[in-house]
Amino acid sequence: MTPPVRRARAVLAGTAAAVTALAAALVATTGAQAAAAACQVKYTVVNDWGSGASVDVVITNGGSTAVNGWTLGWTFPGSQTVGDIWNATRTQSGATVAATNVSWNAGIPAAGGTVTFGFNVAYSNGNPAPTTFTLNGAVCGDTTPTPTTPAPTTPAPTPTNTPTPDPTAPAGNLALNRPVTASSTESPNAAGQAVDGNRNTRWSSLYADPQWIQVDLGATYPINQVTLRWEAAYARAYQLQTSTDGTTWTTVHSATGGDGGTDAVTVTGTGRYVRMAGTARGTSWGYSLWEFEVYAVAPPPPSGPDCGQEPADPEANSKVRHLLCYLKTHSFVSGQTDLPDADRVQQLTGRYPAMVAFDFMEYTRGTVQTQQVIDWARTRKGIVAFQWHWYCPRGGNYAAPCDFVPDLTNPSSKLYQDIDLVIREIKKMGDAGVPVLFRPLHEANNNYMWWAKKGQGAYQQLWRLIYQRAQLAGAHNIVWVFNGMASGQGTSLASWYPGDAYVDMVTSDYFQSASDLAICRSVGTNKTTGVAETFSPLNPATDPAWPYFVVWASRDWNGSGRDVAGMWRTAMADPRTISIDQLPDMSAW
Repeated sequence: MTPPVRRARAVLAGTAAAVTALAAALVATTGAQAAAAACQVKYTVVNDWGSGASVDVVITNGGSTAVNGWTLGWTFPGSQTVGDIWNATRTQSGATVAATNVSWNAGIPAAGGTVTFGFNVAYSNGNPAPTTFTLNGAVCGDTTPTPTTPAPTTPAPTPTNTPTPDPTAPAGNLALNRPVTASSTESPNAAGQAVDGNRNTRWSSLYADPQWIQVDLGATYPINQVTLRWEAAYARAYQLQTSTDGTTWTTVHSATGGDGGTDAVTVTGTGRYVRMAGTARGTSWGYSLWEFEVYAVAPPPPSGPDCGQEPADPEANSKVRHLLCYLKTHSFVSGQTDLPDADRVQQLTGRYPAMVAFDFMEYTRGTVQTQQVIDWARTRKGIVAFQWHWYCPRGGNYAAPCDFVPDLTNPSSKLYQDIDLVIREIKKMGDAGVPVLFRPLHEANNNYMWWAKKGQGAYQQLWRLIYQRAQLAGAHNIVWVFNGMASGQGTSLASWYPGDAYVDMVTSDYFQSASDLAICRSVGTNKTTGVAETFSPLNPATDPAWPYFVVWASRDWNGSGRDVAGMWRTAMADPRTISIDQLPDMSAW
């Protein structure tokens, strides 16, 4: 038996043929193969609303030398004008645009390393994609071809707590844009789309067992990690196999009980060919992979502290990991909903809450306040939380009857559009260095919100869809906060739980029940807890030691029947209550 999968994450079960690229996606690629160009660019329109669009750009360095500092240039064939941009800065003169790295993404590793940025564009009379790009002045796809067998490179130094890699083995994804074959293909999801570096395209097989997909690396390499990024149709059981000739295969890993998502599998093997051989499907559909990645030198794990809880997102950034660990190891971190109410707490007590909870209530109805949140986080240096009073995509408010089930596997639906809009705004916060405690689909088991009216199964599917869309968008600044009522409801909190693969924190809307903390701790495996919404602050002298609490809006303080202002004074008078001035410097995380 080979070493275990480092991370395994389940994804939404749904119709494999229906869960495809983002609505109105447009991909333009320069350079047909990485081996034929020193750089490759994927330009993907992820959302288009008729007069403007959002675009993701992925630059791949196919050369043997790392890039340190980059500027990508192109000329629009139409009237496009770049507006907001993230993960880069830009200049534009007429139709000519130059996007330059920011401080944290200046490096692009050799031999398949990538960097991603995005922007919004306004246009009239069409939105054609650019066809030619230059990286630091060199035209992508028009450089001297590299050999079919990639030249060995010396990998970058690795942390001292990881094994030293084979010095002759190249770093990066060896499968990127390499020749690939499969046992079957469900059109239009061709096998090559599993190795194209684009997480919005995929390979899918016919609906039968067994099935396989294999990639030709072009030369024999040590194989230390295989990463499978499953779509909705995943493998419950599969083998990873290597071969030097494409005929005789050696099994280097066997998996049973797979739950989809991202499997980053540590293996020990050697081969020119690597195969995923599926033996048992996890759904009634086929097998489907967003990406099939092979590494001779395993990518280093994301930086961050080790507090005994890995984030649900295996690619969660360092700030998420630090924030999750901070909440896991502290108690009575204070929070208040809405900025004016946080100011009111400071006026009452002389201390400002450590956390402010904002709301995406109007984000899908035209009001966006992302920059205000970023400015607050940079100025106040506090913790950002978000709930989402999501107006029903089919009409009505967040408490309306809403049959959302037909839209769960329809990427062109308003439901998907709403999710992608909100995730895009969260990602902008991440690009600005702001981690977010995200509490979607809150109060799961109270049967009041529309997302709870179709039962636990539909709720869990919707949660997993939101998680999946965040993964596809590259939003890795999220602490995933599951929320309901720990007690006093007709159904248990645990019966609504989406699964350990999708949740970082299990929280309750707390009504002073002494058993609520123990109930939250019993849901999931080793998850951090919290009081995501309550009518009055906790008192460290009398209340259980929850990691954090957030008091609901002050407009309801009087209606709670309690002296909330007085309770805030009591809470903030206790040195055990953590206010914003006691937080660590999160900019250093």
